[in-house]
Amino acid sequence: MRVGVVYDAGSGDWDPKDVAAVLDNVRTVQKALRSGGHETTLIPVTLGDVRWLQKVQRCDVIFNLCEGVNGIARYEDYAVAALDLTRVPFTGCTSWTVTIAHRKHIANTLFAAHGVPVPPFALAKRGVVPTALKFPVIVKPSGEDASVGIDSGAVCTTRKALKERLAKVAGLWEDTLVQEYVPGREVNVGFVGSEMLPISEINFENMPDGSWPIVTYAAKWDSGSPEDLGTEPVCPAPLGPELARKVASVARSAWQLIGQENGYGRVDIRITPDGQPYVLEVNPNPDISADAGLARMASVRGWDYDTLILKVVDEALGRAERRREAEALYLKIPV
Repeated sequence: MRVGVVYDAGSGDWDPKDVAAVLDNVRTVQKALRSGGHETTLIPVTLGDVRWLQKVQRCDVIFNLCEGVNGIARYEDYAVAALDLTRVPFTGCTSWTVTIAHRKHIANTLFAAHGVPVPPFALAKRGVVPTALKFPVIVKPSGEDASVGIDSGAVCTTRKALKERLAKVAGLWEDTLVQEYVPGREVNVGFVGSEMLPISEINFENMPDGSWPIVTYAAKWDSGSPEDLGTEPVCPAPLGPELARKVASVARSAWQLIGQENGYGRVDIRITPDGQPYVLEVNPNPDISADAGLARMASVRGWDYDTLILKVVDEALGRAERRREAEALYLKIPV
């Protein structure tokens, strides 16, 4: 089978290490695909050039690793929508899921309307400080993922601190989400299609003194930093049967609502000291590199990395087949 690997080609101002990180992931996925007997072709996506779509249409299936275009995260929405329009099967979440998940205030509104527990939140408009929330609160961009915009100053304990934080980030993001901070444990629940992977927990015990136990941008992307060393993943999470069932139920509800059990994703959850899980967000198409969280969960599930990649491809092909069957059935219905 001909598999095209789509990825962000970046731009001339990218740091060489960022370019290397993208290409390393691309080549690792390519190697796994080849081990499964697939032919592969690399398809870089560049800003202002849609010729990559012609290459897509010459493939049997696309492995989508495009997390933005030219490093601009919101353009991921457009890239996935373009893949949708080609009607070539592709891995990962649909354009609807990616678009909604990248607008956290909309996703949270859907969660609340469907009874999925989510911390109280407000959208900060033009720097106006929300008044209905209880402190402490956390400030984050509504339209980003991968902990972009989250650092040690993201948690605010007073109205004055919140006002200063909003002033600091004014103009950086299109929408700013302010959400009540949930104390307690943090867990991640991964999915491939409808299959749930073992729950993983973030151990914050070694965080630097005075730091909030949150996953900052540095914790995710600055290898060897104090925040990185202070956020140790533990999989499977030591939750106990009853709490694990409760977390799994909440995670699946969130994944069904936003992810629609299509593609692969990760649900991030906080558990209060009294055992109440709250959904922080649904992450469509999370990092699928060999040393990332989803691969770690898959390993505990019993899948090696190559198996994970091939499972993701199989999910995409199965989804495309179900869509063809549904369309065929629809066309037979008399109007």
